[in-house]
Amino acid sequence: MNKLQQEIKCFHDKLKPILEKVLEQYNKKNTQKIYNTIIKPCRKLIQKCSYKSILDTSCLCTLAYWLYIYKDKKLALEICEIAHEVEFSFEFGSWNSGIQNIYGLEIRIARELLGEDRRDNIPSDLLEYYFSKKVKKELRYPQILREDKIADCSSSFLNTELLLALYNMIGLGETGFYTELNENWEKIEETINIYIDCLKED
Repeated sequence: MNKLQQEIKCFHDKLKPILEKVLEQYNKKNTQKIYNTIIKPCRKLIQKCSYKSILDTSCLCTLAYWLYIYKDKKLALEICEIAHEVEFSFEFGSWNSGIQNIYGLEIRIARELLGEDRRDNIPSDLLEYYFSKKVKKELRYPQILREDKIADCSSSFLNTELLLALYNMIGLGETGFYTELNENWEKIEETINIYIDCLKED
């Protein structure tokens, strides 16, 4: 086993107890939606989670968001905090996926739960992503709300569109890097709460 493989194994070993805690709590609430959003991804990540795999880290990030949606902020924060220890691979080509959205979620939860400002926790190697031309070009208000896409999508894709909007508003907006979003934060905050309420519905 080389050094990278050892580091991936170490990360997975630290993550597994958190995932097992999530499973223990949610196995008692096993509706179809809970199974799809919490239990199934948890089981998958317990089997394998490489911090160098975009698919694995996207799944981990989505799990953290769903825990936040279900108001399990402490468990969501534990997942966010484990991201501090490793150097992830970032997906620059598809900016709505990957671990990058987890840092904004941590900033939000730390403020809500602990009264802490964690904007300085964003790793320096990720700043290039946040300030890339592609992200800045696409991150406009009110487009960030994805209202047109949400209005036009079928019911089977509604949760996906709402979650992508949360990635934009929380994952990127909570960093404070984007003046246009800061200036419209009151409306964005209102929309975040509306979308979370929609996602919680069965």
